[in-house]
Amino acid sequence: MDADKPMPLKIMLVDDQPPRAAMLERALEDEGHVILCRLTSAAGLSQKVMACNPDMVIVDMNAPDRDTLESMALVQRDMPRPIVMFCGQDDEDLIVAALRAGVSAYVAGETDLSRVRGVMRVATARFREYQALREELEQTREALEERKLIERAKGLLMQRRRLNEQDAYAMLRRQAMNTGQPLIQVARSVLDYADLLKAQG
Repeated sequence: MDADKPMPLKIMLVDDQPPRAAMLERALEDEGHVILCRLTSAAGLSQKVMACNPDMVIVDMNAPDRDTLESMALVQRDMPRPIVMFCGQDDEDLIVAALRAGVSAYVAGETDLSRVRGVMRVATARFREYQALREELEQTREALEERKLIERAKGLLMQRRRLNEQDAYAMLRRQAMNTGQPLIQVARSVLDYADLLKAQG
């Protein structure tokens, strides 16, 4: 086996020209990949990705329209995975729109079968990098939201119990240790209880 040969992937192929699609499919199969399904348009792409669950989506179209880009954006929103686009148009606006839609690798011009392996590797690497950044940003957002909730709970204790900031925070921490709950869960409980009292009063 070729040491440089990539791990076999399950691929969904979208190509509006059947003869070209057949050539690309053979090239992919020669690399050891499995073509799960071959589509002639991106209509309903997200549903088909959900049904087939491919490792990668390869789109080969001369002139992808806005619906195609929106379909790819839905895939990346709901079921993120690498998307490779081979396109006959070398148009800057289209390239930008495709990248914003979540395309991991965009190749303009005629489909060069000899470049497919390298393009797929680039797409996989970029996708992983993007996903790592996305997860990091989500974790940061969640941490900020949790900090806001803890600050609100602390402020409520300061007001209701006439505590200073340090003592209010210490009370939250003690409750967390005594109950074995995360600090954020204790803060939510404090706020929920305050909302309940407010609703009853």
